Amino acid sequence: MTCPPSCARIRERAVARDARGLADLVIALSDAERAETARHLPDLRDELRGFGGYGELLRIVGAGVLSGPAATAAWLTRREFADPWPRLEELARVLATRPAGWQADVAARLARKIRTPDDRDVPLALAVLRATGATPPEHDPLVTAWLRTGPADDDPLLGPLLPRIFEAEGVGRELREERLTPAPTPWLSLIGRLLAAGRVSRAELLDGCLRRFLRGGDGIGLRFFVRLHEMLDPTPQEAAAHTRDYLRLLPVAPGPVAELALAQLRRGGPLEPADTAEAAGALTFRAESKLALGGLRLVEGETDGATGHPYAAELAAALATAFGHASYEVQGRAARIALKRAAALAPAGQILAEAVPLLPEALGVRVAGRFGGEAAREEQPEAFTPQPLPAPAAPEPFPEPTLDVWESVHTWVDGERWLAAFVRRAATDREGLRRTLAGDFGGGHPQVHPQESWVEVSDWIDALAAQVTDPEPASDSARPERAVGAPEQTIGGVEQTIGELLEAAWNGAVRLLGLHPSAGRMGGSRGGPAVGWILEPLAGPLGGPAARSQPSLPPADEVAPPHLFLLRRLDEIHRALRAGTLPPVLLATPTLTTGHLDPAVLVERLAECAAVDAAPLPADLAQALLRLPRGRHPEAAGQAARIGSPAAATAARWLAEGGLRDPETHVRWSYLDGATDRSFDEHEPAERPYQIRLRPVLRAEPTGLEALDELLTTRTRWSWFRSRGLLSWWPSLLPSHREIVAADYLPDILHPGVAARWVRNLADADGPAGEAMALVLACQVARAEPEAAALLVRMAARGDLPAEEVGAQVALLLRRTPHYQQRPIVGVLADAARQGAYEAVWRLLTRLLPALLPAPGERARVEHTEAVTLAADVAAWAEARGPIPEVSAYATAGGRSRFARACARLDDQLRQGGPVGRGRVHEGEEESVA
Repeated sequence: MTCPPSCARIRERAVARDARGLADLVIALSDAERAETARHLPDLRDELRGFGGYGELLRIVGAGVLSGPAATAAWLTRREFADPWPRLEELARVLATRPAGWQADVAARLARKIRTPDDRDVPLALAVLRATGATPPEHDPLVTAWLRTGPADDDPLLGPLLPRIFEAEGVGRELREERLTPAPTPWLSLIGRLLAAGRVSRAELLDGCLRRFLRGGDGIGLRFFVRLHEMLDPTPQEAAAHTRDYLRLLPVAPGPVAELALAQLRRGGPLEPADTAEAAGALTFRAESKLALGGLRLVEGETDGATGHPYAAELAAALATAFGHASYEVQGRAARIALKRAAALAPAGQILAEAVPLLPEALGVRVAGRFGGEAAREEQPEAFTPQPLPAPAAPEPFPEPTLDVWESVHTWVDGERWLAAFVRRAATDREGLRRTLAGDFGGGHPQVHPQESWVEVSDWIDALAAQVTDPEPASDSARPERAVGAPEQTIGGVEQTIGELLEAAWNGAVRLLGLHPSAGRMGGSRGGPAVGWILEPLAGPLGGPAARSQPSLPPADEVAPPHLFLLRRLDEIHRALRAGTLPPVLLATPTLTTGHLDPAVLVERLAECAAVDAAPLPADLAQALLRLPRGRHPEAAGQAARIGSPAAATAARWLAEGGLRDPETHVRWSYLDGATDRSFDEHEPAERPYQIRLRPVLRAEPTGLEALDELLTTRTRWSWFRSRGLLSWWPSLLPSHREIVAADYLPDILHPGVAARWVRNLADADGPAGEAMALVLACQVARAEPEAAALLVRMAARGDLPAEEVGAQVALLLRRTPHYQQRPIVGVLADAARQGAYEAVWRLLTRLLPALLPAPGERARVEHTEAVTLAADVAAWAEARGPIPEVSAYATAGGRSRFARACARLDDQLRQGGPVGRGRVHEGEEESVA
């Protein structure tokens, strides 16, 4: 189709990437020229695809020539035009020249396409709305997306969109981090400036906050509106005008909203008696002690000096509700008010008499003496005798090697079994191995995988099977050998076969569609496409079959060190198989399910290799040495030394000297302060930060073995997404040095977390359990994982639970992160203590308990009482001695609350018999991490 002159000029401006000149040209088109250019838009798009930034140019053209609003909106939001940093000034200028109704229609269509604040078309939609002045449609995601872009005093969208923040879903979550102190954050600051300038109505903002509160929601979703209401600081007259709204919030609103409402009711002046009774009934029903006590103060103030109050029944009902409150302090206050204001409450005495059984016995007897009723008798709990610790379970023998596990080779036990069986059969029965693998793997083998490096065990297993079922020589004339870990290079020139081109095309589709790498296999392999029929007839005429790509190791900064260590073992097996240098046996196959290797078995395998003059594989030898039990093994060392091979000599030295020396490990806590990464040790933040990073610090002495020294190198950042699939293998790689594995788990420990079964494997391993292992266990406790108590018991039974350090790490998690709650932690510790680990739990509590007490100025809550009660029980079971200063301070302060009584009981227990015992916090030790 011949391009008309107008289209040719547009193409010329587009090719020159002159966005401004292109916009001027499009704006100047006649109606006929617009229609003609619109017909040629697809051709222009095809022609410009090879130019960078062509999306911006095509958007400008489409905005100026397309006639239908729907077609225009669809054209502007084509995925191929997306740009992370779009330039929209010229596009907006073109749109502003179109008819007003057309502009409004296009703007509304673009806005309704937004689904989340991160949608790629958010900048486009907002730019069009601002440029055209069109009224934004009623669309909640548009409001949250607009808020995400940040405030600006001169934003034309402030007028139409700011009032909608009180109605749109998701606004509260989007603005949850907005604060008033130490200085207002951007949106609150902007609203303050608008108020001062008279650009927004104070009454409308206050009404909006109350409407949002009355719609309901959780505390996080309403946090911004609470702070906005605080900034508005209603006058007594304004508060009084909204009395009914505040009353409606008291029964069910989240705690901060209910506290706000109660404060405003007090600010608005004296309430009517009926309103006071309503508020008191709503507040005493609340579980929060602070709110329930606020309701009791209303009852006390309303009945002061009164006799036969007209709303005695409602006020008595509020007191009766408080009689059954979970807080002893609330119960005691309600009982005292009932007795003190008995004259005013006399007409409703029967209501109080019926509620007497809800009170503790001592309080109930007093109230029953005035109003009647029968006090409940408190049952004395049966004395609990904690059970002894269970005997630690012995590790089980490692299962026999077998090839019949190819579907589960991604698990470490079956992966090791398969590798051991494969190497043994490759040395003794290659033809039988080929027939077995041909049946298991369906005759398929991997070809050019879409990824540059292989990080999955199953990929390497497939490559080993392919090398046996369809051997490829070590030296391949069609493709030069790549260095280990180097990216694969594309080979150009006439030597590239059509088969390789088809493979490349297929693998490009695999990459585009996000399929599993196995989809790249040819010849009808498991799960792969049956495209072998395309290559098969072409292979002969074009010089033989297309060469398979060889497995490639990832760079060291892409995967975690234990992950790379495992991949090196797989890589050297594959290379030895291709070169014909495989030994008859793998040295590192464990003999126990913990991953440990019997020293005598290692010596037997070394002797077997030496008998046929086969050199063991280097990484396999390194892995075998790491799997030896801790300590010196002189008898095995002597036997290894007599073998005479270099590998046996290395093993002999290792066995005689006691193996790897424990590295020094440390945990570095840091957080993001804006764009700055700060260490907690250097600068403790004023508030708990949103994003925390845990980084391992590891220092090890060189061993002289390349694979081991690479494993023990300084830790850097790596891709946890690529390494997560093999985290379950790691404890078996270092079964005598669990602290190293625990350190490498740290970057993953807070989010999404390390599975309990992997931590159980670490608990069954050997080696010192230091700061990293304690933090791994602390996360299990803090999350109240179902296996958390069992893990503590398991390690306590073995005598290697770092209890004090675990307590310190749980305290840090509570202090530094917002994700954990106190009550589930106390529940885990109670379970562990009752299962026999009470002495270890007490040691843990000596470091954790100060963090479980109320903060300075904070009122004791139920969870504080539960923590001290558990500590008192466990201290008695463990016969612990030695006061804890933070507990003693509460005990000596007196008081009749349950919390005060629990503190007194614990303090008495710890002071019995003098300052000695297993729970003693020794002089000079750090007694609190809170």
